[in-house]
Amino acid sequence: MAIVGFGSLMNTVLPTLWDEDYLKKVSLQEGRSFEQLMGEVRVGLQALNGQLLGMPHYSSLFAVQDTPEIEYPIGVTNGFEEATEYGRPDPKRGNTTGHQLPIKPYDRAMGWTMMYLRKARAAKLDADVRSMIVDAKIKWQQLLLTRFFSSTAGTVGTTSSDVPFCDAGSADSTYVPLQSPEGEAFLYTHEHFLDTTDVGITSNTIDQTGIEVAIEHLQEHGHNAPFDIIGARVDASNWSNMTNVTGWKPPDFPMISYHNSAVERAAISDVESFHGYIETEFGVARLWLTPRLPTYNYGVFKSYGPGDQRNPLRVRIDRNVGFGFNLVPGNWVNAPTEYLLAYTEFGVGVGADRTNGVCVDLGASTWAAPTIS
Repeated sequence: MAIVGFGSLMNTVLPTLWDEDYLKKVSLQEGRSFEQLMGEVRVGLQALNGQLLGMPHYSSLFAVQDTPEIEYPIGVTNGFEEATEYGRPDPKRGNTTGHQLPIKPYDRAMGWTMMYLRKARAAKLDADVRSMIVDAKIKWQQLLLTRFFSSTAGTVGTTSSDVPFCDAGSADSTYVPLQSPEGEAFLYTHEHFLDTTDVGITSNTIDQTGIEVAIEHLQEHGHNAPFDIIGARVDASNWSNMTNVTGWKPPDFPMISYHNSAVERAAISDVESFHGYIETEFGVARLWLTPRLPTYNYGVFKSYGPGDQRNPLRVRIDRNVGFGFNLVPGNWVNAPTEYLLAYTEFGVGVGADRTNGVCVDLGASTWAAPTIS
């Protein structure tokens, strides 16, 4: 748990279980200069930025851009006409709409007195740095999941909007999803935020029917398996309940033999990432669970791989700041204290394909955005 305030001499008190007499034989001077410490923090943040681009699950949710606008095609196609000898077909064109991406600044500081830096143990300073890295990961994950599960259109500037997935025209009544590759047509009232009033969605019940209803909302727009499901870790036993989730396939761990198992299992190469697989009428879905999502909420999307523009979310960055979290030196005239400031500037919005995301609320008759922890 992070503690607000400068590290001072009182923070050099030894843990109660340490033998002070023995430690007196060992130098307690850390000997690390402020410049060295700042360099280590910078290296840590650079490593973190690399992790953000490859973070399991989260990296599959977004692509990155440094401009505010997104434009995409909408509406129905006009089709071909039968050709005649002297006739000339009318020219036809596509139609587009668009939205803008938000961006906000975030910062987080560390500070110490100069005397503390001279006396502090390496473990104390490393804990300060690790705390900053953890806070950065938390902010990153929270903002990605918050945008994914939000049906609210935010304001960018004074008039433009940061829109959600298909929301029945609330954010933009001109938005009509394109016809699917199979010829299915949609209206502006098409919605990807499902609650217990939708056919197949049962109150407080994770079951095969509801999962397939959600996945069908992706498949009908041309997104194909495998699909990804974001579920709440607190619901782990409900997802693996094969009575309700009949397509559930627990993972087949390579170090365990299942010679006589009557349960079909999924061979998952990355056993740390996915809780299991679910077979559906529309193909296989991979389930990953997070403690950040509350019970009886889940989302479904199609990942096209880290950084792919077809992924459901888009992260907007400032081209002058760059991607991720970066170190900004503090006010050097604040002696006898030293100050380090980590800064980032980014925002998370929905990408150009507003159909690539479905959110399900099993606990309400009116869909409500879950609180992301």
